[in-house]
Amino acid sequence: MPRSSLKLYLAVWIASIAIAFFIGRSQSFSGSSTRDQRAPTDLETLLLERSSSSLNRTASSQEAENELQPLQQPNREQTLQMLTAAFELPQSDPSRSSTIRNLLKQLAITDPLTALELTDSISSLRDAERARTDILKVWANREPMAALAWADTHLADVPSNLRSSQMRAIMQGFAASNPKAAFSYANGLSEATPADMRFKNRLLGAVIETQIQSGGLADAQTTIALLADGPTKEHLQRELVDEWAAFDPDAAAAYVQSLGDAANTQLKTTLISEWAENDPAAAAAWLSTLSTEDPAYGRATAEITREWTRYDLTASSEWLNSLPASPELDRAVATYTYRAAQEDPPTAMSWAESINNDRMRSKMMEQVAANWKTEDAQSFTNYLDKSDLSEKEREQLESAKSWHTPGGGNWGRRR
Repeated sequence: MPRSSLKLYLAVWIASIAIAFFIGRSQSFSGSSTRDQRAPTDLETLLLERSSSSLNRTASSQEAENELQPLQQPNREQTLQMLTAAFELPQSDPSRSSTIRNLLKQLAITDPLTALELTDSISSLRDAERARTDILKVWANREPMAALAWADTHLADVPSNLRSSQMRAIMQGFAASNPKAAFSYANGLSEATPADMRFKNRLLGAVIETQIQSGGLADAQTTIALLADGPTKEHLQRELVDEWAAFDPDAAAAYVQSLGDAANTQLKTTLISEWAENDPAAAAAWLSTLSTEDPAYGRATAEITREWTRYDLTASSEWLNSLPASPELDRAVATYTYRAAQEDPPTAMSWAESINNDRMRSKMMEQVAANWKTEDAQSFTNYLDKSDLSEKEREQLESAKSWHTPGGGNWGRRR
């Protein structure tokens, strides 16, 4: 990066800190004429002087390039000053949380322990946990052994979900600087209990994910290939495919196919799920290469339908109609029915009626009925009058109430 561009970047960074503080304060005191007229604090004056001086120096960089010294990031004391001011911002300030988190990440470069202690001053449990994971990533990237030693002492007695998320952050930071060492550490963890195995796999997955995102796809693939067959290798293959398919699904699909019989149902479903989020039509084309007898076929069909119906009910309907009818497609049909019930109840009801599984068919018909009678009661009544439903079935539909599956009808959702 040219020196002039670097200086401009740093100058804008410093100026943005000052501006963020002043905007936050002016918004919070806009209704008070007395406080609007207050004199700036020493910190605010410092920030304005630094930002003004930095921008002025950058503007003249072309004339005096050799005379300028590189601008510096705020040191520990300055960062602590800014954090003090940030914590004083009103809770209603929308930039308060992100400002504090960014400053804590900055402090973590020089003093991670103080940064972690300051997270106790964050009232929001969610924001405090996010700040801790940010700090641990920064610390582990620079001093992984120190961060891991801290974790051994401080995470031993915390709830398992918090320990898992914070250790995952440490492994992400570690892997960003030394993926081989991070993988070796995680791979050496205990497998004594199912919980230990899940914890180990979660950390190994974090390493592989970070490695791929950093451009180390080939190395990650080689590392996984060298592992002994078993649950850990299968888990990491899924992690590999999940990350890979997000940016190159064709190559990820070729990898899955190259595994032959070693590519299990979960791996194929992982590929389809990620692929369908970006291009359900292409995912559907790849699915056609699988046998309808493949255990992954039904689940993968549901994954494609779930994503495709978000954007195009007509195209997804035509695709489902092109597939050979089978009980394995019930979940995909149910997914389509759930989506269509909100847009086109008559069509949705015809799909619901085609579901093979009795219990699933009844549930989906009730869901469609609940939407239909709310949107167009007369049309719904006409449907009931023309149907061959029994009196009991008619009563069930007439009394049906709308229900929702987790995530908005995500039948077969993998994660």
